[in-house]
This record gives sequence, structure tokens and C-alpha cells, in this order.
Amino acid sequence: MYLTGSRTAKRIQETRSTRERVPFNVKMLGTVSLLTDVSSEMLVAVVGYYLLNVLHETPTAIGFLDGLYNGIPALLAIPAAYLSDRWQRKKLLAGIGYGASAVTKLGFPVVGPSFGGLSGLLSADRFGKGLRSAPRDALISLSSPPQILGRSFGVHRMLDNIGAATGPLIASFVLLWTTRFGTERKAFDALFIISFCVAAIGLVVFCLYVTDHKDELRERSETSLRAAFGLLRQVWFIRTGVAVALLGLAWVSDTFVYLTLQHRMALSASEYALLATGTMGMFVLMAIPVGRLADRVGRWKVFVVGHLLLVIAYALLATNVPNGFLLVSALLLPGIAYAATDGVLMAYCGPRIPAALRTSGLAVMQSIGAVAGFVSSVAFGVAWSHTDPKTVMLWFSGAMAVAITVSTLLVSPWKDSSDG
Repeated sequence: MYLTGSRTAKRIQETRSTRERVPFNVKMLGTVSLLTDVSSEMLVAVVGYYLLNVLHETPTAIGFLDGLYNGIPALLAIPAAYLSDRWQRKKLLAGIGYGASAVTKLGFPVVGPSFGGLSGLLSADRFGKGLRSAPRDALISLSSPPQILGRSFGVHRMLDNIGAATGPLIASFVLLWTTRFGTERKAFDALFIISFCVAAIGLVVFCLYVTDHKDELRERSETSLRAAFGLLRQVWFIRTGVAVALLGLAWVSDTFVYLTLQHRMALSASEYALLATGTMGMFVLMAIPVGRLADRVGRWKVFVVGHLLLVIAYALLATNVPNGFLLVSALLLPGIAYAATDGVLMAYCGPRIPAALRTSGLAVMQSIGAVAGFVSSVAFGVAWSHTDPKTVMLWFSGAMAVAITVSTLLVSPWKDSSDG
């Protein structure tokens, strides 16, 4: 009788805890990410088209730049996270990162059609990304009660991807409107200037409304580099990191998904810009429901299922299904998959890492995925230069299926009772 009452009370307590409101700090961080992603995705949504159809760069060059764009955050993520934990100045470092990304937008009209100039500016933008991501995710993790971490990250990712879905819409409208009054290249210059203005607004919101989170450390050794890399001696961290690396190596960047669709359907610049809206729009719709599901049934289980959806999407891109069905599937399936993987991975790892090393630990995991993403983008670009994109998609679909199998053996989603 007593045990039954205790279990009932526990269930009531858990139900109440999962209904806790997402903290204001998380919502403000999400708002900043929304504005920053409007700015960034205005460019990311069209940069593949710009390089291939305006500058006439090769798939290998596009793969290298796309890999650089995804991989450079790994260069700063760990040192930025270490300094954030060491100094307990998470807001300062994240703010510098947001500011760096905003300032670089002013350089795009200046460098014009220079591939080297574009590469340098995109690299600088990604330096800002690498500087801010881990401190931002640590602020989310440390600002939220553990029992609603999945939902908090879901809310942040939802707001983040509202921006990611809105940016391409604005880009499509700007390109469609400005090309009527000038060349396609001048239309892109107008896009770059608008992108800077939106990023600057996001920086102002960050400075005014986001609050820092400082922990009183008993010993400074708690945040030494030795302590941070000591996480690599923990079995769960090693297994998770290897799994993330394998899945990242089989991942296809959105740039190549969209270029594959453009190659097949001969889309215009404004039409191409809209592709990202489909993927990010689905991410927005699914972020919170999937975050709640992950809290309830297990975060790693949802993470694995998300990658299974990518297998299906890549396989469809390699087939001759009707264009309408392909377009819907290739945009919506990755959107659901990203909702099931991005914030969910951080929510899975966060509670397992000591609070004093939370930023550094999350940064290491993000860096593993970023480096793997760099390699996969370069590999896809090189492969496309020697064959057609449909064949390459088939290869990556098979590689993802193998990576999922090995990852499930490394981190079994069915045995980890503490996962939820």
C-alpha cells in the first residue's frame, strides 16, 4: 500500500515537472538564434547555387567550402568552451561569436565574385559559430531543470529553425524582386546587406536580454584542460563520440541535397532558395514534440530513429521517383531527422557531464560531429566530380545504414535506462 502510494506520488511529481515552463533565458537565446539564423540562412540557402551557377565552381570546390563551413566551428569550439568554463563568462564568449558572424556579412558585397574572398568570409562567420555554440548550449543546459532539458533544447531549436526557415523565404523574395532591376550578381549584393542588418538586431537582443550563468567552482582544477579531456576516458563518452563520428561521416549536407534537386529539376535561384524553407519548416513543427518524445521514451532512441529517416531521404534522391514526391520527401524527412538529432544529442550528453565541464564536454561532442561533417562534404564533392549526384547519394545512403548499425552496437538505445 505504501509502495503503491509512493509510486503514484512519484508519477504525479514527474508529470508536474515535465509541465514546468521553459526558462526565459532559454527563450531569449532562442530569439537571438532565430534572428541570427534568418541572417545566416539567407546566405546558406543560396550559396551552393551561387557557386555552381554564377561563379561556375566545380563540385569539388563546393564540397571543400561546404565542409569548411561545417567544420571550422570545431577549431574554436573546444578552446572557447574551456575558456567559458574556466572564466565562467559564457555570455561574453557567445556574444563575441554572435558579433563576429554579424560583422562578416558586411564583407560579402566587397569581395564580390572572388572564391578566395568568399571562402575567407564564410570561414570567419564559422569562427563566430564555433565561439558561440558551446557556451550557448551550456547556458541552455544550466538554465533548465534536468527533467525538461529535451523540451528546452526543443524550444531553442524550434526558434532557431523558425529563423532558418524564414531566411530562405526572404532570400527568395529579395532575389526575385531585385533581379528585375539589375543583374543577378547585384541581387546577391542586396541580399548580403540585408543579412547584416538582421544579424545586428540579433546581437542587440543578446546583449540586452540574455543573462549569464556562473558556477562557484570549488577548485580551478575542475576546469583544467586535463579535466576536460579526462571525459575521453569515460566509456560512455568514447562510445557516443565514435557513434557521432560514424554518423557524421555518412551525413550529406543540405547544400548537396539541394544541389541534387536543382540538378534534377533545373530550379532558378529564387526557387532554389525556397528549398531550405521546407526542411527548416518541418524542423520547426517537430522540434518541441520530438524533444518531449525524447524526454519520455529515451533520447538516444530518438537520435537513432532520426538517422534512419536520413537513410530513406538519401535513397529516394538516388531513385527515379516522381519529382513532386521526391521534392516533398527530400525536404521534409531531413527536417524531422534534424529535430530528432540536433538538440536531442545535446540533451542526451548534457546531464552526463559535470556542470563545471558542461560547456567543454558538449563542445568536444559538437567538434567530433563537425570534423566528420567536413570530411563527408569534401568526399561528396570529390565523388560528384567523377560521377553523377544520384550515384553518390546511393553510396551515402548505404554508408548511413552501416553507421547506424555500428552506432547501435556501440550505444544501445534499448539498454540505457537512464536515457530518458
